[in-house]
Amino acid sequence: MNNRGLTSQWLVALWVLAGVLAQTICGLRAATNETWWSLRPITRPVVPKVEAGSENPIDSFLMAKLRERGLGFSVEADRRTLVRRVFIDLIGLPATPEEVRAFVDDERADAYERMVDRLLSSPRYGERWARHWLDVVHYGDTHGYDKDQPRPHAWRYRDYVIRAFNDDIPYSRFIEEQLAGDVLGEEGEAMAALGFISAGPWDLIGHAELPETKVDGKIARHLDRDDMVANTMSTFTSMTVHCAQCHDHKFDPISAEDYYSLQAAFAAVDRTEVEFYRDRGLTKKRQEIRRRERTLERERKELEAALKEAAGEDPETRLCETTSKISDVRAALAEMPKPELAFVGAVHHGSGSFRGTGPDDGKARAVHLLARGDVRKPGREVSPGALSAVAGLTARFDLSEGASESERRVALAKWLSDPRNPLTWRSMVNRVWQYHFGRGIVDTANDFGKMGSLPSHPELLDWLAVEFRDGEQSLKALHRLIVMSRAYRQSSRVENEVAEEVDGENRLLWRMNRRKLEAEVIRDAALQVSGRLNLEMYGPAFQDFVIEKPEHSPHYQYHLHDHEDRRSDRRSIYRFIVRSQQQPFMTALDCADPSISVEKRNQGLSSLQALALLNNGFMISMSKSFAGRLTTEASMVEGQITRAYELALARSPSELELRELADYTRAHGLPNTCRLIFNLNEFVFAD
Repeated sequence: MNNRGLTSQWLVALWVLAGVLAQTICGLRAATNETWWSLRPITRPVVPKVEAGSENPIDSFLMAKLRERGLGFSVEADRRTLVRRVFIDLIGLPATPEEVRAFVDDERADAYERMVDRLLSSPRYGERWARHWLDVVHYGDTHGYDKDQPRPHAWRYRDYVIRAFNDDIPYSRFIEEQLAGDVLGEEGEAMAALGFISAGPWDLIGHAELPETKVDGKIARHLDRDDMVANTMSTFTSMTVHCAQCHDHKFDPISAEDYYSLQAAFAAVDRTEVEFYRDRGLTKKRQEIRRRERTLERERKELEAALKEAAGEDPETRLCETTSKISDVRAALAEMPKPELAFVGAVHHGSGSFRGTGPDDGKARAVHLLARGDVRKPGREVSPGALSAVAGLTARFDLSEGASESERRVALAKWLSDPRNPLTWRSMVNRVWQYHFGRGIVDTANDFGKMGSLPSHPELLDWLAVEFRDGEQSLKALHRLIVMSRAYRQSSRVENEVAEEVDGENRLLWRMNRRKLEAEVIRDAALQVSGRLNLEMYGPAFQDFVIEKPEHSPHYQYHLHDHEDRRSDRRSIYRFIVRSQQQPFMTALDCADPSISVEKRNQGLSSLQALALLNNGFMISMSKSFAGRLTTEASMVEGQITRAYELALARSPSELELRELADYTRAHGLPNTCRLIFNLNEFVFAD
């Protein structure tokens, strides 16, 4: 046999071996998928019995792990540290000197518990935790992409989230309203909840200037639905479903068919403005009139075309009748109260090249399984559905052939909020845990798949998930449970050398994690201590920029903003969020990028941050206002510095600090001293 024959045999053998190996790997992968931790049904673990007096189950689970490594909890933080920590965590604002003093002097056994309950009842709580949620869903007030036009009515979704957190609605309802609030939501802003679907970037050129019949138009709409799918599944289930748009997921049990079935749930949806009322009956009435108006408009166009092609009185008579009916319909609309507008995910009924599915009154587009994700290579059509790997739930929704567009979204909402869906409940409790401790039980809050992290305390995660799911699904109760734990109230000081050597990353939580404050908290704290914070809630966002060339591609010029303009003294949650040109000061402080889902903020330390806190126009303005406040509240320099420390740092200065800062103030002025205090680590960190 010649060498060529030997080579051919070897190639055949290698090919066969590769096939066997691939099948073996697939078999192993399938077997592993069946038992992957995040997909297993949730059952309530038994709370470990560690020590007497451990009333909070969280502490029992954590202590059991610590004991395995010969460790224990650190001492409780002092009261001034604790009051600052819990205020920042629950409402995103530092405690006032009066609030600090009241807690420090309160000798009642339940003083801390009372303070926690008061903070959870504060309207500031919803503003604080809405910001975390908006990071994850990549909310913005502009479209993004090339033109980055503003979305004037996107803010209604932000307001919905704030109200939902303050009202502490059950989490299952919170999910369902954001995907199908027009059907499942209660009175009020449930229609605005659909802003979740439209929260991400939107390609204005790809939709408004390219018809859906062209390849680039198809690509734009495919990518738009991909963002809706990715946002939904990453937010509510912490799974990277979008990795399956070209082929089956390489690591997780998510097929391409699963992915396109999820796209089919949004097949009739576009990002658009809708009219609505707080009264659902009025909203429905207006929608019916609008539907009648569209039907008559189509009829009129058909009659006008018929008149051009053929003579006769019949088309002309019918055209007159139709025109009269249109006038009657518009008169009926004019008699109704003026509706509110919200930018949401809904059926678009506009005109022009961006047709949406409007001409068909919401008939869903056909969604096909795309070969390699290529819109030019459609395969078979898929039906609406979700993930096949979640045991106990139907992967393809049981919908009739004539099911309405909204029924698809309702089915997805119900699939996500189902008590049997383990991903949903583990995901949310992990997010809340992360924001309190600086790190999740699963470190990758948006990825519970095989490329993500394993849970550090799986039994604790499941216990919290069951407690949350089977209780009232109250986020406030979950917060309360966490912040009342001994683990949360620990000191953050690194005083245990053994523990530091055994668990330097503090994954076992033998102490509290010291955390850098987010950009919004730093900004709001500066406004509060300077006496300028405006606590007006809700409504259109304030703009800390000047728009140039708004007619085409707006230029958002932050350097032209007047920092003395008191309209911008509201909390940062109400700031107008631009995608293409982010606010330089906030960006320097690691603000979230609104074009992507941000599961966890960066906590970088750089010279740029120090320079921004020292020299940015906003901080200079705050320093002047802070100094003005101090001069009205204390007459002597020493008294002014003492008051500044109480307001900004929740403590009094030491003798050395007081002496040196008094000399500095006399030499450089009180505003410069305020700038210095704003730059202290104590102001930008929470212990």
